[in-house]
Amino acid sequence: MENSIAKQNFSIESENGLNQQIQIDQIAQQQYLSAAAYFDRDDVALPGLVKHFLEEAEHEGERVQTFIDYQQMRGGVAIVKEVPQPSSEYASARMAVEASLALEKDVNKSLLNLTSIALNASDTQMKHWLKSQPLTHLVENIEKVAKGITQLERTHGEGLGLYLYDQAILNNDGEFTV
Repeated sequence: MENSIAKQNFSIESENGLNQQIQIDQIAQQQYLSAAAYFDRDDVALPGLVKHFLEEAEHEGERVQTFIDYQQMRGGVAIVKEVPQPSSEYASARMAVEASLALEKDVNKSLLNLTSIALNASDTQMKHWLKSQPLTHLVENIEKVAKGITQLERTHGEGLGLYLYDQAILNNDGEFTV
């Protein structure tokens, strides 16, 4: 593949790191969409969790597009890879929210790795661009999801407690009430 004429001080490591980040965010987006579909089934019916997971999927999709746009702006080639089939069944609401926490941590870890790649490549522009991205939002989201798990544990994940937990999320625009 021929190099873009726009490419300047953009290492192959940075380009590969961005493509890896695109894939990780795509995996998270697909997992969130799958979780939303699960909680929207007639035999599960938890609209608050549906709303929460749809919101998360939307955020991941926006972030994927942001990374693709940045990759193209720098003269790189955005490679959109195949995403593994996400889980479509959960033993409990808690297991789904715990899976969400693990995804958020994976995304954050990957972004921190991408920052290290930019630093090691002396890519000042990419480092500056990454600093402008909402890394703090990810850390705050990890905390919110962790607190959401704690609240869910208090309900024992079933019955009226689970219903009230779900309704609180639904009435809080899909966010955990922390």
